[in-house]
Amino acid sequence: FAPEWDRLYIEEVKAAKSYPKAILSSYPPGFNEGDPPYQGGSTGTRLCTCTFSDSDVEHKILRINTGNSCHGPDGAPTQIAYIAAGFFFARGEFLVDVPFDPFLPWCFMGEEIALSLRAWTHGWDIYAPRKNLIAHQYRPGRMGLPKFWENTGRVFGRPGPGFNTKLQTITIQRIKYMVGYTESTQEELQKHDWNVVLTDFEHYGPGDVRSMKEFLEHTSIDVKNYRCGHIGWCNDCSLP
Repeated sequence: FAPEWDRLYIEEVKAAKSYPKAILSSYPPGFNEGDPPYQGGSTGTRLCTCTFSDSDVEHKILRINTGNSCHGPDGAPTQIAYIAAGFFFARGEFLVDVPFDPFLPWCFMGEEIALSLRAWTHGWDIYAPRKNLIAHQYRPGRMGLPKFWENTGRVFGRPGPGFNTKLQTITIQRIKYMVGYTESTQEELQKHDWNVVLTDFEHYGPGDVRSMKEFLEHTSIDVKNYRCGHIGWCNDCSLP
């Protein structure tokens, strides 16, 4: 953490046009053991692109990525399309509107699109911080720490990635249903006896301030054809 990171992020989120319903989010820069004390100051990444995964174990889930580096008007951050699960900063009321979903255990792929659509449909806007004030250790394996898919197996005494893959195959359907995948409708879930993934969905699904249709248009996502379009307003910093 950079010195006074919390005070500076509070000032940054208050500078956003949508405050108090504004969220700061980005992928923090990495660091290594032995680096000098972190001071911050690099430009926050802008989450402006997505792809539909082609990995067999990820079931075409939407994956979030970065877009162009650009600068909006001086004095305020500008909006981006998505939330990074590794860092987001907002007022505490955010967790009243968008509580963490207890029915997505050990979720990794899909967490960011779920957070983004839930936040936006509940009326929150997402912003890239103009400066990074925290950094993240991205290589815990080098320190002998388990990856997320290994930890799931450890909890249940089922070592290796296979157990997590089987669990994810089921839980990821909750996110795909939320986003509107045609292969994850309620009827399709019933065919596989996967109705359990809709448990308490009304409390952990999209909001009613903005519609899912509006979100997909806002982010240029074509779920039916598994395509992510170019988001001009995000890549050119034009939405305050």
